[in-house]
Amino acid sequence: MSAVSRRTFLKGAAAAGAAVALSGAAAQGYFAPGAAVKADAAPVEEWKPATCPGCHNPICGTQVKVVDGVAVEIKGDPNSPTNQGRLCPRGLSVVGGLYHPYRVKKPLKRTNPEKGLDVDPGWVEITWDEAMEITTQKLKECMEKDPRTLFTMTGFGNEDSFKRLIFEAAFGTPNSLTTSGPLCADHFGPMATKGTKVDKCDMERCDYLLLMGRSIGDEWGLAHQNTKEYVDAVARGMKVVCVNPRKTNSAQTGEWVPIAPGTDVAMCWAIVNVMLHEIGRCDEHFLKVRTNAPYLIEDVSETLKGTKVCFQDYVRDGATGKPLVWDEAAGAAVPFDSSVGDTYALFGEFDVQGKQVKTCLQLIKDYVVDMTPEWAEEVTTVPAATTRRIAQELVEYARIGSTIEIDGETFPFRPAMALAPGRGANSNPLNVELFKAIEVVNELLGNIDVPGGSLGLEHGDLHVMKTDADGLLLPPEGDSFKNQVIGQEKLVFPPTSYKLECFYPHELHVMQLVWRAAVDPESYYLDYKPEVFFVLGGGNPLRSNSNPEPVVEALKQIPFTFTISLWMDELTQFADVVLPEHHALERYALWNATWISNKGTSDYSRRLRILEARKPVVEPVFDTRQQEDLLIEYARVLGILPKMTGIANGGFQGKFMANKPAGLAPDYALNPKEPYTYADVCERKLKMQFDGKGWDAVSECAVVGFELPDVKSSYIWHWHPENAYRIPVYFSYNARSARMLREMVTENNIEFPHADIDEVLRQYSAAPLFFEFEGMHPTEEYPFKVLQFKTHFQVNDSSGLSYNHWLHDVEKHFDPNLKKVLLAPARAAELGLAEGDEVIIESMYGGKTSGVLHLSEMIHPTTLAISGKWGAKGTGLIDFAHEGPHYNTLLNDDERDIGFMMGNLNNSVAVKVYKA
Repeated sequence: MSAVSRRTFLKGAAAAGAAVALSGAAAQGYFAPGAAVKADAAPVEEWKPATCPGCHNPICGTQVKVVDGVAVEIKGDPNSPTNQGRLCPRGLSVVGGLYHPYRVKKPLKRTNPEKGLDVDPGWVEITWDEAMEITTQKLKECMEKDPRTLFTMTGFGNEDSFKRLIFEAAFGTPNSLTTSGPLCADHFGPMATKGTKVDKCDMERCDYLLLMGRSIGDEWGLAHQNTKEYVDAVARGMKVVCVNPRKTNSAQTGEWVPIAPGTDVAMCWAIVNVMLHEIGRCDEHFLKVRTNAPYLIEDVSETLKGTKVCFQDYVRDGATGKPLVWDEAAGAAVPFDSSVGDTYALFGEFDVQGKQVKTCLQLIKDYVVDMTPEWAEEVTTVPAATTRRIAQELVEYARIGSTIEIDGETFPFRPAMALAPGRGANSNPLNVELFKAIEVVNELLGNIDVPGGSLGLEHGDLHVMKTDADGLLLPPEGDSFKNQVIGQEKLVFPPTSYKLECFYPHELHVMQLVWRAAVDPESYYLDYKPEVFFVLGGGNPLRSNSNPEPVVEALKQIPFTFTISLWMDELTQFADVVLPEHHALERYALWNATWISNKGTSDYSRRLRILEARKPVVEPVFDTRQQEDLLIEYARVLGILPKMTGIANGGFQGKFMANKPAGLAPDYALNPKEPYTYADVCERKLKMQFDGKGWDAVSECAVVGFELPDVKSSYIWHWHPENAYRIPVYFSYNARSARMLREMVTENNIEFPHADIDEVLRQYSAAPLFFEFEGMHPTEEYPFKVLQFKTHFQVNDSSGLSYNHWLHDVEKHFDPNLKKVLLAPARAAELGLAEGDEVIIESMYGGKTSGVLHLSEMIHPTTLAISGKWGAKGTGLIDFAHEGPHYNTLLNDDERDIGFMMGNLNNSVAVKVYKA
């Protein structure tokens, strides 16, 4: 073993630059030392198909120019059905990561037992044999003692990987974590009303788009269809209204409505108020046949922490147990599925079963009666007249009652919608409420899953939209976000995992609490601690989600940590062993993308689904390996390969064609008794899909598309029209979880961990809700709200965007908003601050960070704005990775301002700013 000095670590930097800038023998001599090169030999040049790993949706086809074994250029593939030759700056910079001098080049072992962000780990290089022996032994010990003590984590943006969760399932640990968990609460609304993760605007036909905390086309997914579809829609004349504390690129293409951060829900419920109490017009047919608006309910409310909430179940038929509706034709209460629903009452109160009951929509109307635009103005700073006008415009543009003919089929036509919010707007304790309000707006307009409106799942030929016993749409089986909508079927105490599922039955991962629980498990009713922490795919809790200090304390206490890493980062600072990973251009990859566009969609992209399959375009530059092959090897040695293989055979990358199974068909199934690699797995999937062709199916282009035969079949309404299923205006699953939580706490005579149970329960109200939470508004001491906005250059953890020197040059010279602290000029003048000042931002929770001030009229005057995830910490990083403010230091990581239903953190807190 040899110690790794900074000189050794940076070895090859000059040659790496040469490889990027040049082709020929000099570059090849460094990167392919075993190749014999004749001085007079003509360079061997070829273009190889690949896909771009630069964002969360890695479906852009690329072509990589390889000269004498060295990748020297990358461009969009004109043959790709997704990006059609386009490629964004991230994609163009991918080669810069391949030859980056700061990549992990060989397996490393820690020699310094002390751990910390500023502590030299004392790395020494070791062989792969030694590295695998050490890590396998730790995994064995963990599995024999208690499989739950293995904690794993992956980063954001790994769709074309092995779906690594199958390793955890085979191992037996429930503690498979993702860094993006507390920010993935933005899937609740779309999953509840459309069975999908993300709402999409029908860009081909929408005439009015209300963006609540969203931006389209300027973050990720630029090169495929998102940006093009949005630009085409604006050019066609679509009106855009962007409600956002920052004047985004989308806001610059339409109307900007500045709003105080974290208050969007008040404006949305005020829009509902205007639609129900002032305009009095909604899509009655849609509400009667497609929603639970007619279901009857007893209005028995309670008050928790000063807030009116409703946890009631529907009034049910005594014989069948089905929810009752009031049939105006029959003059009686009948089960909801007695007819299509045209004669069901939407409003009113009725005497049923000796009780005074009302429809769910009447309940909604009653709950929002005081949520007027004037009330919302006090909360949001948006003028009441603006809110009222937007509500009126939505109704006018929606053309309620109109139809459109597509491919000979008549559809409802509703060309106006509100698009569900992004992670900024919904990352606070009212996040579920914001989704409820926006989805109710769209339901009142009748625009869900019909032309012109708010669309969800594509490819109805693949998706069977199932319902529960009450007729409500269920999320797809096996979807990782299913519980965000329906919660746990049963709450089992004590919790079995650090996801704390019995306390947070709807969440994905309460990542910010994992680290507190790891240090103090007893207070969360856990009876074990993490023994081994296994991180791959860019997972990095020190840079993602919240204040990193509790993470540091937890990592110091975990006995053994190892990573599969492309780069040295904050997390590797705490690793005992680091295993070097292939770069995207050195590895095999496959992803079945049943959706190719998010936030917007056109007739073309909605009909299209694709499968991307990438082979290495160059030999490994360093002594690295493919992470999936490492997982397969661990499974083999640990004796769990049969179980992992069975999971892969059953579901690897899902269904691509309606006539093909998910996973691997029997003829192509993996045999756990025979050795295989990830390349073999990918090839078997390709052979199954493309009649035995395997990798030959992607020899010309790494992205293969399949189009539905016509436009009409790209709408879910075509496959599931009218009352095929219903969606909620009254969110009954929220209420069910509240009732179960209260029962669990009472029966077990326990306290909810670190929180008042009434504070927890009120966030589960099935009816409209509003309350003011800690840090919602600026104070005299902390007079600003800080917000973080997504930038094109910082969209995931897995492709090393923070360390890419080409992107750094663009960030430094072409966008004055990046790595800066944005403040309105008038507010800066009040504080005696000027452009370019070095400032300190101090949070109400005590965290501090620093940055350079940039004055901007494009943010709300109560706001400080910071882009992206800058300010990396730790040693062994490229110098510019440390630049910029470290936003997450400002955030809280405990239960004081958490979203209890989704487990999400509050991403915008009150701060003060002063000169450094």
